[in-house]
Amino acid sequence: MTTMLPVSEYLLLKSGEKRNLHSSVDYLSELPQEIIVFILSLLKIKEAGRTSVLSSRWRYLWRYMCGLDFDESKLMSQIRWRKVRIECMKAERRRFFRLVKHVTEMHQSQTIDEFKVGFEVYEPHFKSEIESWINFSMKKKVKRLTLDFERAGDGYTRTRGNYTLTTRFLHRYSIHSLTSLCLTAVEVTGLVLDHILSKCPFLEVLHVEVSQSLVNLKVAGPSLKLKRLEILRCKCLENLEISAMNLVSFKYSGPEITKMVLKHVPKLVDLSLACHYACFFVKHSSQFSSCLSKLKTLELDLGVEKFFRFPRFPELTNLRQLKLRVNARDVETLLHCTSLLKASPFLEKFSMQLLFSNGAATGKMKVRKAKHPHQCLKVVEVTGFIGCTVDMELSLYVLNNAACLEKLVIDTRYSLEEEIRWLNRWCAERLQDMILCPELDERIRDTGEKSAAIACARQLEARLPPGVELVIL
Repeated sequence: MTTMLPVSEYLLLKSGEKRNLHSSVDYLSELPQEIIVFILSLLKIKEAGRTSVLSSRWRYLWRYMCGLDFDESKLMSQIRWRKVRIECMKAERRRFFRLVKHVTEMHQSQTIDEFKVGFEVYEPHFKSEIESWINFSMKKKVKRLTLDFERAGDGYTRTRGNYTLTTRFLHRYSIHSLTSLCLTAVEVTGLVLDHILSKCPFLEVLHVEVSQSLVNLKVAGPSLKLKRLEILRCKCLENLEISAMNLVSFKYSGPEITKMVLKHVPKLVDLSLACHYACFFVKHSSQFSSCLSKLKTLELDLGVEKFFRFPRFPELTNLRQLKLRVNARDVETLLHCTSLLKASPFLEKFSMQLLFSNGAATGKMKVRKAKHPHQCLKVVEVTGFIGCTVDMELSLYVLNNAACLEKLVIDTRYSLEEEIRWLNRWCAERLQDMILCPELDERIRDTGEKSAAIACARQLEARLPPGVELVIL
């Protein structure tokens, strides 16, 4: 068996043989076939297919790619917001299905590392096609499988997935090779996921998003290799029990669930919570003290609710990075958020993203000195800064109380696209069919408001302690 050199070393070796920079020798084509196929696998399938015209040697190499990426969600988003005719959408779907069918029929490699599909499909019409894709990937002993059938790009959240995965279907295949499974807009039950976990001894990543069928989920077992678990926007979830010795990262976004149990997770260091459960977590943080003490990174998206004061938190002795996303509309102060900073004595990086309305609060600033200055805080980022009282007050608090601060980043760029996407998700949980139009994007915030925000941010320069860098975006 031929030993493969890293690509960089191989090219250096060839350049050492012939140092003529104007040589017409095609060193790339001289690479071993295994390396060229690996390079092609880093491309999307259409891009890799275009390389077949380079030479006779390249013509069929794409058939041996170990990674097949059919993610066309961005393209579908662009088509949708151009308001093209339905016939054009149907034509694009037909083209997509022909492409996937052609590639899967022509593919020659015995195994694949990754199979990814990102497209807007619906089960009643495309069930057989979807199952043929899964069948193909299982026969190729895929390691990383991603199926994303959500309506693309407009932030809309469907109440149901677009395809139902059943244990009856899965029983046909061996799924032992899976190390990563990501399902979006795929209906799965707790029973199906339990089957997958029991039959995938090497599964390290499980991502489930937009599944109304998921009501009860138990992730437990002494032999589980699972390191990352993400359960997002599953609005009917009621009970979640996690007991996974190897779990490192857990991300949950959704409603308050009746019962969430986190036990026997000694390696859990990365926690991300969003939506209503994140608000519940803040109000009842003392219930999670056993997990909190081990965390290194914590992300909380609290945009669904306005907090006028934060409760006292258990001490987060290992926390190094904290990211908050808060609703700052019409609140008098954001200094209550600093209770999380006070509970994190070794925090090194703090990021806060602010959601503002046009009528953000103004008034007299309170410049406070903390009783216990933040001795380890080095980097602070404030995103959504508009220069009103509350965000200036927060920035001054950081400058006055972060003893070892190295960099303060003030981001005045107002990401309406992101906020609209968030509002769509929030509305979809309640109104199901409400869609906000991203064409409003450029109309809400004008250049004058951005200039005013930058001018306010520059006022902080006079307050900068020696050695602190101020970055204004």
